[in-house]
Amino acid sequence: MTKKPLVILLLICLSSVLTPEAQACDSCNFFEYSLLQNRSYFGIFYRTRHFGGYDRYGYSGTLPNTAASLNSGSTNSLANQYSPNARTSAPAIVDQINPDHQLMHEPEGTGLYVNKTDQDWETYQTVEVRGNFTLKNKWNFTFLLPYESNKVYYEKMLDLPNPSRDTTMTVHGWGDLTLAADFIHYIYSSKARHTFRPGLAVIAPTGQARKASAVGGLYDPIIQPGTDAWSYVLRFNYQLFINKTGLNAGANFKQSTEGAQSYQFGNSVNASLVGFHQVSIAEKWLVIPNIGGYYESSKEDTWNDENQSLTGGNVLFGQAGMDLNHQDWTLSFLYQSPLTQNLNGNQIHHQDRMSIGFIKAFKL
Repeated sequence: MTKKPLVILLLICLSSVLTPEAQACDSCNFFEYSLLQNRSYFGIFYRTRHFGGYDRYGYSGTLPNTAASLNSGSTNSLANQYSPNARTSAPAIVDQINPDHQLMHEPEGTGLYVNKTDQDWETYQTVEVRGNFTLKNKWNFTFLLPYESNKVYYEKMLDLPNPSRDTTMTVHGWGDLTLAADFIHYIYSSKARHTFRPGLAVIAPTGQARKASAVGGLYDPIIQPGTDAWSYVLRFNYQLFINKTGLNAGANFKQSTEGAQSYQFGNSVNASLVGFHQVSIAEKWLVIPNIGGYYESSKEDTWNDENQSLTGGNVLFGQAGMDLNHQDWTLSFLYQSPLTQNLNGNQIHHQDRMSIGFIKAFKL
């Protein structure tokens, strides 16, 4: 059995915490990375998640009573510029909840219109420092510290009472710190090795969760780098290795407390199944292609204890990756593309995801 490390990237972004009009998985909670032989390592990862497209374009929902004030009778009034079936509610709700006002990208109940077009998009980028420490080949401890760069673009938006076009919101900052512990149990046979890893992760509210724009308004929770909430993740991972071929399966459950701006992400589960094979090239080099699937599902989020009907749902990704290993160094690449998605309401769709990692293994 080779003692060279093998990278298996399993994107364990638990929750597609499918938040207001997006599923920016990030408040993503866990990015799974393991070696064929359990070893300690440090790594730097760069990850991106993209969103774009809707089931329906234009406005959705019903017109509230407050919308009558939009119609001044003029041919240039807002009611004549925008469809009468815009989804919104009284803008006063925002002031009652947060006197400083909140810059939300179309959550429910904020008095903000979005005329959905095929030009809308959202991009979430993460640079993550990761440390993994294996003790006596029985216990595994991990930390993840992310830095987030999030950007949301809407081609047509109406923030009462002033319409706007080409609205872009950009937020940068430190995300929440993740600490995880796993127990490692092996079962060996003459032909195969089985590895079982049950574990628990805690995500602490260390990130920046109250970032504001230049004019002072707080951005909504999904755009914030941090959550100001505690999250708990139950995890289980299984790996089968026969000769130079293997299978890796994992499942997770995540629950979060209420965080900043009275927002709470819904409970979520995810699961992944990946097959891999290692190929030796020259001396001390390994190439490991992998292919599989990743599934994530989330309940609705709540804002001030009110369920948000434009959050939650499920999505299935196909994924393929390639890892290049030389002694203690590994360069890893993973690409994911949605195969099917069933989201609550007319949410913006998942598109592709990508991860690149650079890892150095070592012995304690």
